[in-house]
Amino acid sequence: MNAARTTRRAFLSYGAAAAALGAAPLSLAGPARAVAPATGHGISLIGPLRYDTGFAAFDYVDADAPKGGVLRQTRIGAFDTVNTLRFPGRPPAELRMIYDHLIVASEDEIASYYGVLAETVEVAPDFSEIVFTMRPEARWHDGAPVTSEDVAFTFETLKAEGAPYYRQAFATLTTRTDGDRVVFQNARRGDRDVIRRISTIPVHPLHVWRDGTPETPVGSGPYRVASFAAPRRLELERVAEYWGGAIGPNRGRWNFDRLVFDYYRDATVAFEAFKAGEADVRLEDDPNRWQSGYDGSALTDGTIQRDEARMLSVGALHGFVYNLRRPLLADPRVRRALALAYDFEQVNSLLFKGAYAPFDSVFAETPLAATGPAASAERAIFADAGAEITDAALADPDPFADGPRPGSREALAAASALLDEAGFAIVDGTRINPATGAPLTFDVLTPTPGYERPLAWLARALSRLGVTLAPVQTDTASAMRRMLDRDYDLASLSWSPARLPGTAERLLWHSALADRPGSYAISGLKSPALDAAIEALEQAQDDAALATAGRAFDRAFRHAEAMLPLWRSDRVWVAWWDAFNRPHAETEGFPPSPTDRWSVAAR
Repeated sequence: MNAARTTRRAFLSYGAAAAALGAAPLSLAGPARAVAPATGHGISLIGPLRYDTGFAAFDYVDADAPKGGVLRQTRIGAFDTVNTLRFPGRPPAELRMIYDHLIVASEDEIASYYGVLAETVEVAPDFSEIVFTMRPEARWHDGAPVTSEDVAFTFETLKAEGAPYYRQAFATLTTRTDGDRVVFQNARRGDRDVIRRISTIPVHPLHVWRDGTPETPVGSGPYRVASFAAPRRLELERVAEYWGGAIGPNRGRWNFDRLVFDYYRDATVAFEAFKAGEADVRLEDDPNRWQSGYDGSALTDGTIQRDEARMLSVGALHGFVYNLRRPLLADPRVRRALALAYDFEQVNSLLFKGAYAPFDSVFAETPLAATGPAASAERAIFADAGAEITDAALADPDPFADGPRPGSREALAAASALLDEAGFAIVDGTRINPATGAPLTFDVLTPTPGYERPLAWLARALSRLGVTLAPVQTDTASAMRRMLDRDYDLASLSWSPARLPGTAERLLWHSALADRPGSYAISGLKSPALDAAIEALEQAQDDAALATAGRAFDRAFRHAEAMLPLWRSDRVWVAWWDAFNRPHAETEGFPPSPTDRWSVAAR
């Protein structure tokens, strides 16, 4: 929904607008600009642009990295189409590398974007109009020029027929062409994040797609499709004559001649393939495997290298989102009781070897994190919108501040009392729904791996209260459909707030989307206080306003209790066979990106 990469694949892990990765926790660089620049080679939404017109390369890449070689990687899951324009279907996420974008984000800035297909960017002060002038040298792989009509075609198709993210993110936008310029008009004035949303558009060739879906897609980016065999294998080859290889946003990137992606259904099998030398690099997502699974001579003799880096963003927030459309879960006492049963400290220690941080704030370790009583500027956000917020929320952002520590014996007793108060009496050790006489049971969807053991732990804790959690066994695509259809009680959610938040928060939590079919607002939460904070996040134009809006959101969200918080992951773990060069920035802690920044080491 890291952040930000909000694609259909991101939806499968519910990383709506995941933040770009970097080397340190979020800090707000200033002074911030009150309005967007008129025309330039890029745009910064907070602070000045770091890179001047005609810059040679981003500082976090090796501008003179050698080209050549092969990089083999594993992926978990499967794909069933190479149609990246129309939904449904599961295209491989790696196909994004065959397409160019109008603008791309710089990963060492909070929110700066530089032109790729766009030679210049012109932005109205209120973000009501954004104009891109196309680079005349941009070419499709078949030699045809990339035009403004290609951009308009892609936008209109994604908005009408694309993945749910595009339909929602582009709802306020329209577009038109004017020669070599494409104009986006935005009905939401002051909507700063429109720039990031436009940056997600993978521009497709109108002349190839006009008559239907091509058998093999054609792009304008650094790679083309070499071969594919759904659902298991995709190979891309570098375009030696790539038109954009020498421009600043691309120089030093996309260095391998061939990229190979093998898809596995089982993470353990994929890991064994890496250890057997059938894959070159692995981004690890299991803390136990990271700490104890990388053994053997290849590791001890240095043939396999490992590294850990800190994310620039707050990281990924993991939890179980409640479906508040369910009458039982609409009762805040029931939600509070479920949350009181979860013991982060024990789960983190026993199941994850202490690898994770507590999910005790949406914007932990940043200036946007709420602490203590709400300041007058925070209160004004709610008051100006006429949104009520509880005295408890204004006094402390922690909804458990005046109660026992979740997971403790005292917390279980408090949870039991809440369920009693809500009318769910225990009969023969089982909580009974008085309306139906049925046991109090909640189904839990977990479409991505990694939640099975904490879910089992939570289920055991709740069983002591007479409550049953029932894991739903289904494939990822079916789980996704059930979520979009609101057919669940609880569902796992991995949500990565961007370094400049706003869009993900709206897509997931704004009241206006709660009743919209197919929206990402899967909880159905309707909170005027949270809506006011989201509006403030999106309207903020300087450091102080952004920090205040973030604290207001943090406070209102945590007290809405629409999600059972599990943990926060803010580290990137990578292992690789020692045959590659990494940019100097990565050896000093900048998070890794093997596909686009590494290169083959000279032997």
